[in-house]
Amino acid sequence: MKIIIIGSIAAGVSAAARLAAAQRGAQITVYEKGGFYSCGTGGLPHYLCEDLDSLNKAIQAKETELNAQGITAHLRHEVRGIDAAARKVTVCDLATGRVFEDHYDKLVLATGSSNRVPQVPGSDRVGVQTLKTVEDLIFLKEFVRTPYVRDIVILGGSWAGLEIAKSFLKLGRNVRIIEKEQQLLPQFDPEVSKLIQKELEAQGVQFNLGEQVRSFPGRTFVEQVQTNRGTYPCDLCVVAIGVTPNTGLLAGTGAQLAPNGAVLIGADLATSVPNIYAVGDCAACRDGSLRTSSLKVADLEIARTGLTETEARKAGLRVKSAMATGTDRPGICPNPHRITIKLVYEANTRQVLGAQAWGEKNVSARINAIAVAIRAGMTVEALGQVDFVYSSSSCSIWDPVQIVCGQAQ
Repeated sequence: MKIIIIGSIAAGVSAAARLAAAQRGAQITVYEKGGFYSCGTGGLPHYLCEDLDSLNKAIQAKETELNAQGITAHLRHEVRGIDAAARKVTVCDLATGRVFEDHYDKLVLATGSSNRVPQVPGSDRVGVQTLKTVEDLIFLKEFVRTPYVRDIVILGGSWAGLEIAKSFLKLGRNVRIIEKEQQLLPQFDPEVSKLIQKELEAQGVQFNLGEQVRSFPGRTFVEQVQTNRGTYPCDLCVVAIGVTPNTGLLAGTGAQLAPNGAVLIGADLATSVPNIYAVGDCAACRDGSLRTSSLKVADLEIARTGLTETEARKAGLRVKSAMATGTDRPGICPNPHRITIKLVYEANTRQVLGAQAWGEKNVSARINAIAVAIRAGMTVEALGQVDFVYSSSSCSIWDPVQIVCGQAQ
């Protein structure tokens, strides 16, 4: 069996390995349009604060990983068409211009997404950038080395924007986040977002919420960001306002797409087109997902899973919520970390529907536990009665998850 992967993200390679598990001697080929193997978009901001050696090691590790799995990988090879009926792809070698065809038994689409950039005056100025590829990262690392790049504006107050903001905070830059919605982290309930915003403001992040960019004044380089409410100094603007799934290759195949353009997949990663699978930002699960995710900005770790209270009410569910704070270890131990959790549950059945949490450390572990509870259909009482680990030196006798369950009325 021959499997072709379009794009080199880790999820694509994992999907191919899963498809090939029952086929001895399966041949896997990767076609990557870029000049570097993908190191994961979410991890790129981390390397803004690291030296080039660390980045080189990450790139080399990816190449080593592919070689170790016996995968044939081609950089600067763009897949330009898919013939689903004939099970073949048209590929262009961008280095030589040679165009050729390659046949597959199974095809994995791992093309990711493209950043949206506001189409306003000045959006083409140097210093209005996105961070999606290794090439973008290398440019930003060189750009911020110049001493005059002090004022950083991040467009977008969602996960991606905060990921980028944390790196510039570590570099000692002035960080301002502009978000068109009236709250930071629109994926959270408003009162939770306000508490998180307050903690980030205390660490030096400036916020301008409910503002939309109108232009990027400057000459060759961007010098300011102008919104509907004001004008702010800007030496570098990183845009993180959302993405568009890269599914153009599926045009004409009959693949079912979600409203945002992502290709719909099942639990087995299969699209509606026989022998074509998809993973990553270009795909969306037909049955939805819990959207479990986490982020650390400065000294604050943030995580969520399942439905927010706002989302549940919009879906017509009758819900209740509880909020409580606990610590990850006994108070007698050095440096106990406070963790606050908001738990959302169905009012009648008391089934757990979602949670949002934040604190200095060990927040994600609590959200992981709640994600399992949601999938298992557990009630608030059942989750609160779980026998979590207790240790006099590392774990509180009452875990923050148990405390918030106890607060649920």
